[in-house]
Amino acid sequence: MSEPIAKHQMFEYENNNPFQIINLEGPLICEENLLNHWHTELEMVYIFRGHSEHYIDGSCIQAGPGDMVVVNSESIHSIIPEAAVCQSWGMIAVVLIISSDFVKGFLPDLDSHYFVVSDKLDRTEVRRIMLTLSETVKRPASQEILLIKGLILELLYCLCQDGYRIKDYVMDINRQKNNERLKGVIQYVERHYMEPITQSETADRFYFTKEYFSRFFKKNTGVNFKEYLTNYRILKARRELIHTDHSILEIAFNNG
Repeated sequence: MSEPIAKHQMFEYENNNPFQIINLEGPLICEENLLNHWHTELEMVYIFRGHSEHYIDGSCIQAGPGDMVVVNSESIHSIIPEAAVCQSWGMIAVVLIISSDFVKGFLPDLDSHYFVVSDKLDRTEVRRIMLTLSETVKRPASQEILLIKGLILELLYCLCQDGYRIKDYVMDINRQKNNERLKGVIQYVERHYMEPITQSETADRFYFTKEYFSRFFKKNTGVNFKEYLTNYRILKARRELIHTDHSILEIAFNNG
């Protein structure tokens, strides 16, 4: 299962609550929030069932039941879940999205820091918190907001126990520069996917050699550039097919 999309994702919060809780339940249709994207929010994914690959800032993290994956603000990331699990029924994972402004109210130095999942993380406590959040979102009520905010603060406290590091110590300057270059490639595809695009042209535009660009892109997204571009076009075409009355021929031309 892979339809890699990468974009700057914007979140809307209900009633000004600084969070979103998303239960991922199978059968799962590949959606944009599973695929290559970035946002200013802090994101946490807790796996209940199955295995997945998480591509975050150029690293691939293998996750399984009981694991939590943290995505920091503005990190480029995607999730490629296990195909068999996605096709079956039941809860797969819960995703918690937290406004960076809310986090900065308690951790003002957030921009210069990076959350990592430390070996010292209390996994039993994390499971309790994420399971409660998953259940709470099913019964929305005004009083539940107090519980959710309290649980989020507990979770941040758990992560801060040896898991809140100065960003430059976790990611060297070259890796940070590579992330910015990848964002540029992503935005270029978003703006020009309707046009003829080649790997060679894209590599030249961003001052890569063709060979290095191929390795760089695969390492950071989990797919090669041609597959990425093709799947991006397919997803755009599928949306146009669902939401317009355009003919198949028109949709094909509109999406490269």
